[in-house]
Amino acid sequence: MTLLTKHIPILLSLLTPYLATASGTSASTVSKTVPPLKQAKETVRVAVAQMTIKREELKPGQDTVDALGPWMQRAVTEKADLLVFPEYLLGDFQLPDELTDKLCRQAKHYNLNVIVGGWEYLPGQKIQHPPKPGTYANTVLVVDRAGKVAGKHRKMHSAIGANSPYCWPPEADERGEQTMVLGEENGVVDLDFGRIGLLTCYDGYFFESFEMSSLRGAEVLVWVNSRGGMVEPHIIKAASFITCTHVVASNQSVGCGSAICPYPGWALAAVAEKQGEEAFLVANLDLAELRRQRLNNRMLHQRRPEIYTPITQAWRPWEAYPDLKAFSYPPKAPGAGSGN
Repeated sequence: MTLLTKHIPILLSLLTPYLATASGTSASTVSKTVPPLKQAKETVRVAVAQMTIKREELKPGQDTVDALGPWMQRAVTEKADLLVFPEYLLGDFQLPDELTDKLCRQAKHYNLNVIVGGWEYLPGQKIQHPPKPGTYANTVLVVDRAGKVAGKHRKMHSAIGANSPYCWPPEADERGEQTMVLGEENGVVDLDFGRIGLLTCYDGYFFESFEMSSLRGAEVLVWVNSRGGMVEPHIIKAASFITCTHVVASNQSVGCGSAICPYPGWALAAVAEKQGEEAFLVANLDLAELRRQRLNNRMLHQRRPEIYTPITQAWRPWEAYPDLKAFSYPPKAPGAGSGN
């Protein structure tokens, strides 16, 4: 093999973008096929549980799935098709293990699609506290009515810098989500009523997180959270309108703002506004009309991905302010840790 022959594949990979441009196409203008829905119902009845689990209140022999059971029963009473729990609730798990198997059995028992977040430890990794960096992820599980894990989503952006007024930068010795494995794309999952897209807490501050799921065919975007304060209704409504989707948000009851927002996002069908209180929301979402809207939505038809390439580039907009001093943490006393 000659040196030139050996390097032909590398040369072709480097030249492909230029060859495509010369032919009038580019990687950003190549059409992407979205697979047809596997199943489709005209409406879906969604329930959201704004709650938390206090481990110290669990009875001997009980686990986090037991704490979810009464909420599942309530969703069945309300004839819900989908029950959305907040982030973190499930606790530590691996796929599969006794906890996730039990969750699957419960979903099948209640004939309910269930979404809940927890800490997934990667295969072969030991569950320990604090976790070893790079061994775990903040993961949302989707379990269908048949009791199968239909899909999952790993949080794509780490929430860090809790001791900064800007939530940035992380502290030098910070752990928490700073050390977890990040997801590379949204979970998009087909269920018995249609297609959903997933995002977790801080993912929702990056609008691409909503849009990527919608472009891949998601009709209902599920945004799970666990934080103090309110899940921002203006973000929920804007996401619904811009992406042509229904949006469902959950939060633990340490905060509030769980909501169900039908397209086009003019108003929330249900919202839990009281900080620190448990709440149970239920609403019907019209999927038949949403599909007609998505079929004919002018923004979906008139996207110009060829001009959006700056979004994929690593800009440093803060460099526009060289005369300003960025926030920094004061020096710590010797031996003091970040507490994270």
